[in-house]
Amino acid sequence: MKLPLQSFHGQQIALGMASTDSCEVVLTYRNGLQDISEEDEDSSGKYGIETGVPEIDKLDAMDAIAKILNPLGIKIFDGYTKVPSKHKLDDTASRMINLPTLLGGVLEALETNSNLEFTAKYLEQLNDNQIDGLLSKHFGIRLEEIEWGRKAFQFNKFTPNQTNDLQTIIQANQAAMQRLYPNKRPSLFIFCEAELQTEAELLKKITQVLWGNTLEIFINRLPANTHGLREVLPEKDLKNKERSRQRIEAWKSTAKQIEDPNKPTFSLIMTRQFYPDPTGQKSPKHDDKVNKPSTRQALAKVGSGVQFLLPIAKTRKTKHLKLADFSHRMQSALKDLFSAHSGQIDGVKEKVDKYLQNIPPEARPKEILGFTIVRKQRGRFRGVIENTFLAVVMRLNVDTGKCELCCAYEKGNLEISPWFSFSDALAFIAQLTPIKLADKRNVSKTRFMDFVKQIVSNSVEDGMQPLVMIDSSNCVQLWSWLKDEEINTNQINLGQQHLYMQDEWQGARLIHIRQELAPGIIEKKARHLIETSLEDTRTKEELNKLPPTLKIPSASSATGLFRLSATNQTGCVAYLSVAREAPHQYSRGQSCYRSTQTLANKVGLKVSQLSRKAPFVGRWPTPNPLEIVVTLRQPEDNPDDLAALVESLRYGFGHYSDWTGLPAPLFFERVIRDYISEFAIADEETEAEPD
Repeated sequence: MKLPLQSFHGQQIALGMASTDSCEVVLTYRNGLQDISEEDEDSSGKYGIETGVPEIDKLDAMDAIAKILNPLGIKIFDGYTKVPSKHKLDDTASRMINLPTLLGGVLEALETNSNLEFTAKYLEQLNDNQIDGLLSKHFGIRLEEIEWGRKAFQFNKFTPNQTNDLQTIIQANQAAMQRLYPNKRPSLFIFCEAELQTEAELLKKITQVLWGNTLEIFINRLPANTHGLREVLPEKDLKNKERSRQRIEAWKSTAKQIEDPNKPTFSLIMTRQFYPDPTGQKSPKHDDKVNKPSTRQALAKVGSGVQFLLPIAKTRKTKHLKLADFSHRMQSALKDLFSAHSGQIDGVKEKVDKYLQNIPPEARPKEILGFTIVRKQRGRFRGVIENTFLAVVMRLNVDTGKCELCCAYEKGNLEISPWFSFSDALAFIAQLTPIKLADKRNVSKTRFMDFVKQIVSNSVEDGMQPLVMIDSSNCVQLWSWLKDEEINTNQINLGQQHLYMQDEWQGARLIHIRQELAPGIIEKKARHLIETSLEDTRTKEELNKLPPTLKIPSASSATGLFRLSATNQTGCVAYLSVAREAPHQYSRGQSCYRSTQTLANKVGLKVSQLSRKAPFVGRWPTPNPLEIVVTLRQPEDNPDDLAALVESLRYGFGHYSDWTGLPAPLFFERVIRDYISEFAIADEETEAEPD
């Protein structure tokens, strides 16, 4: 290829400096917010180029492109209408409690056995010596060891008193656990290294307050040879899969001891991410990469959900304990373990009744089905998918909110599992191998469509009037009807073997979901300014009535639910769902390649001055819209209502306060992926997958 033998940073590549006469070197760009793996989290620093482009620059590009294409008759698309859809975001169950409120409540409960009737600002009533004594007595921590010392337990405008929120969350946690596991008391096993006993005791006592007597909690020592540096663990020279088998074997005895087929079990693993170099000559090294997935596999096989938590971090110079950070991470890990690993979403029936209120109750969906295929890499694949994937369907009961799972795989022929509760399904999947529908693509397609046909037809025959969502992002490669050129509500075909399924599926609603491909919607805005001065005697109201002296162009990403008005004969109605929360707090109107006008008021005057703002060179997050296409529906259905219902299922999780990329139950696909053994452990030569 005769490429120059030198390195180029991102800007140089973008300018074409890395290209030659015979070969062009380009940068790839992916729109939207993406998860960053541990290996890639520093990539922006390595390559000297950040992700994301401000909205004003996107409009500049669009206008420039439009000038080129207008003579060809190609116009800017504006065929969309915002759908009125008000979503009440109740984040009670997912709310985080700040350190002074939480630790104050825990210490008061330990001291007084107050039956969770907390005193507001309990710690403020105590002096430093009293707080130090309680921390030492119950947790083995001294006040002087904590970052910010006494200040860490003081309330201010950024750290408000949350005593009422704490009591509300405790009630919500206990109600959710009893709803998920009626007449059962799940066990939580906290596994930790010997050096982390302090964190384990703190974690246990906080969990006891937050979930009360709905849980039994045990602290156990981490089994030997399960975590640590590769070079100090047995069989260090073996490949990934062989080392993983060694780790799972090391867990075997302990895993057997906690196994209980009569009640749910959860395991929280507290280990370090980095371990000291055994020679003492090098910087700390990362925990062997096979350890974490091996631990998950070993415990999942005995029916335990698994989550990991790093110990309390310390400040770099003073080595003070970052207790506030640990408190936040601990609450997040517990909620993810108890909620996501149980497929919990709150208020499903309320959502169905609210958004489908114009449909008679007897005709509303009684269950929600979500079809997808789980691959090793998350998201939409931009090539031909590999054979290793798991076809799954998740089922939400509208009345109870209970989430169940069924999967399809090859066992000689097509095998469809029974319906499992979500937590039991994870244990089943952890032992499933191989993960595939077939070796040949045409057989995989046929089996996937048979899977869809059987599940949906059974639901219709049972009178469940299901709302069926299918993530077409990758499923389109197994069911061609999901393609844009084939999708049609008047001709729903599952290959050639099952034709005109709309006749058989009367009573069902079918929703096509697609991620990572939908465009965003940018709104042109302008900042209207009126010239004035400190000597100006006119009131603000008088000035607002005047025509603007200057308009500063601006732009922002639109949020909400939008119906696309493009006409077609397919009977489908397409929507874009853009999450309501702002992806960033940067001021609008900034550009990444030119300076822009802005207002500056550094001395607190009543008027501001015009100034120039330098180009924005940081990371600019961009919302990633979700495409919702309403296909099969019933005569009494309003497509807007169905789309609004699907959008509402993008929030309301017991462990997650923000909008999610996919609606429930499809969102829980991310949990399933962690439990598939063939994905969790790969040998060195098979780890990389082009994307």
